[in-house]
Formats: sequence, C-alpha cells, structure tokens
Amino acid sequence: MKPRINIITLAVNDLEKSVAFYQDGLGLPTEGLIEGADQVIFEMEGNLTLVLNLRSEIEEINQSITDQNSSEVILSHSADSKEEVNSILKIATEFGGTILPNQPKEYDWGYSGHFKDPDGHIWEIVYFSSDE
Repeated sequence: MKPRINIITLAVNDLEKSVAFYQDGLGLPTEGLIEGADQVIFEMEGNLTLVLNLRSEIEEINQSITDQNSSEVILSHSADSKEEVNSILKIATEFGGTILPNQPKEYDWGYSGHFKDPDGHIWEIVYFSSDE
C-alpha cells in the first residue's frame, strides 16, 4: 500500500448553489461529474476527487463525536480492497486514532470506514467496489 490522499470532501449547505460555484465559477471539469441525492463528485486531474456533500450528511458522521471541534472537511484515502480498509483502520487505532461509531460500513457502491486522527481530523478509508 502506498498512502495517498485523493479524495477531499467538503460540507456544503446548498448543493445546487455549490455545484454552480465550483463548476461555473471555478471551472471544475464537468467530465466525470457524478451527481447523487446528497453529493456531487468532481473527478479531477492527478486522480484527485472533490466531493461536495450536504452538510447534513457530514453532521451525521460528526454527531458521533463528543467534542465541539468537529471537522467540516473529510480527507479520504482510497483502498484496493475491503481488507485493506480494515487493516488501515486497525493501524490507525494502534497509533492513537479513534474509529467513529458504526464504522466501517457496507454500501451499494463499496465499503468505507471513518476515524479521527489524534488531533480530531476526520479521515475516511474507502473502497469502491466498481474498481474491480
């Protein structure tokens, strides 16, 4: 495994307005744009992905955090398998990270787990089953 940060998730209040800002205002690419009910994904150069996620969805993740210093940015690392997700989560806890409650989770698109680093930053380790 070669660690890489290739997904940045930002919390947004108004998905339509934010898409217009990033797409039309900043010129982010529309090729590779994937839209969902609560998020939009911009696939960018260098295997980088920017995800605009409704704040309410990120707040659901943050509700499991007891302190007031919750993150509104999620840094994500894509893994090559569910086993690699589990392995990275295990290593993160061995070195001071904290797995968030009800993690990891199975989704119809793949598998992911969230943890806090020792400073409270939220990380997601994600495996997209469509990568197979």
